[in-house]
Parts: sequence; structure tokens; C-alpha cells
Amino acid sequence: MRILLVEDEPLAQKRIKSIVSQNFSDWKVIDSVQSVREFRSKLENISNYDLILCDIHLADGLSFKAFAGMADLKIPVIFITAYDEYALQSFDHNCLDYVLKPIDEQRLVKALQKAQKFNPNSKTTSLDQSFINNIVKHYTSKSYKKRFLTKLGNKFVFIPVENVAYFYAEEGLTYLVEIGSSVRYVIDHSLSELESDLLDPLKFYRINRSMIIHLDGLVEIKPYLNGRLALAMNAKSEDALVVARERVNEFKSWINQ
Repeated sequence: MRILLVEDEPLAQKRIKSIVSQNFSDWKVIDSVQSVREFRSKLENISNYDLILCDIHLADGLSFKAFAGMADLKIPVIFITAYDEYALQSFDHNCLDYVLKPIDEQRLVKALQKAQKFNPNSKTTSLDQSFINNIVKHYTSKSYKKRFLTKLGNKFVFIPVENVAYFYAEEGLTYLVEIGSSVRYVIDHSLSELESDLLDPLKFYRINRSMIIHLDGLVEIKPYLNGRLALAMNAKSEDALVVARERVNEFKSWINQ
């Protein structure tokens, strides 16, 4: 199986290639591209490939745009995305499969096994132009929060999202804790709002009911009681930062993306 990998994150590229090589020894990623422009160029020689593994959001736009103007695509496409709230039901009928980030190895393997059984004459697995045009029209690039405005004493300050170590909820309030200084600020968003709409899921992860951590603030991971994990962050915490047991496997996949 000759694979074209469309992915602009080096760590994700490395993980995908590793999963492919470990589970399908005779398959090979023969080309990797990181932009819509590069992807469109490769599609001009589509006969070079048997399968496309395709991230949705690339540095220069949506990967769907590379398909614009093409005849119906009779090659299996597996989409990879961090966003599962929009248009994925449509994918069920217009691509071979989709895999959510952080990438779970078994989920990707299952999708790749579908590629082994791909029928190029199947109407339910081809990407037709009406589907592509509809997605490009309605699927907007996700925009995440860049800073948080909060009050410190009698003045307002803003904290860039890059400076956040973690968020936590306590007694009905949500706090932001700053990397390094460990100063905490009250913010006007719930953890659910932060998790679902405001934070990049490749950078932030909800480790339990009351805490979301920032990958850039993570210093150390240690085994903890009852199969859980204890985290050390680049900011002080009065309580242990513990990954809930039911989230441990997903957390490991997130770290290893």
C-alpha cells in the first residue's frame, strides 16, 4: 500500500508513520506534505498512491480545498482531525473513515484495515465535488482563544494562552494558573467551555473533572495510586495533579501524538 500523508505537525507525522510500519510491514508512506499547495501538487499524480491519510487543518487552510476541481476521487481517504463536532456524520458517507486526535493506535489501525478492503467502485467511499464544495463552504477553520482578560487587584491584566500552566475549578469559580510565577487568576469561563470551544485540544487536556493542563507546562509524569498518573507542572499546586484512571489511556495517546 503506497500512502500519501497530509499532515503539518511533525509529531503527528512521526506517530502515524510509526503506527503504519508497526502494523502493516509492507505498507509505506512514500510522500508527506504539509500544505494545501503541496497536497494539490501531489494529487496531480494520484495514480502514485493507494491511500491518502489526510489532516483537515493545514498551515495554509483546509485540506479539502486541494480536491477542488477534481473528478470524483476513486482512492480511499482517511481524514484525521482534532474536531469531532462538525460534519463528521457526512464523512461516514463520503470518505473511507476518519480518526480523531489525539490519535489512538487501535482506532487508526481499524481505519487502515478498511483500506485493505476498499472497493474503488463503491459510491459510498468516493469524494464527489458536491460534498467537497459543501464542506469548504461551511467548515470554517477553528480559531482558539489567544489570551484571557482578568482582574488583579484594582487593575485588569491579560494572560497570553502560552503562559498558562493549567486551569482548575473550585467552589464554582474557574482559575488560570500562570507558568513559572504560579499566580492564579479568576476567569469567566467554565472548564467545559474551555475544553469544548476555546482551547486547542492538541495543547490542552482535561485530566480530570476539575483540571485542564497545558502541554507546554508539563514537566514530569509518575505512576500514582490505582493506575492513575501524577503530573508535575511548571507551576506550584497545593493539591496533587492527577490524571483520572478512566482518562489514562487517552492521556497517553494525547502525549504521544
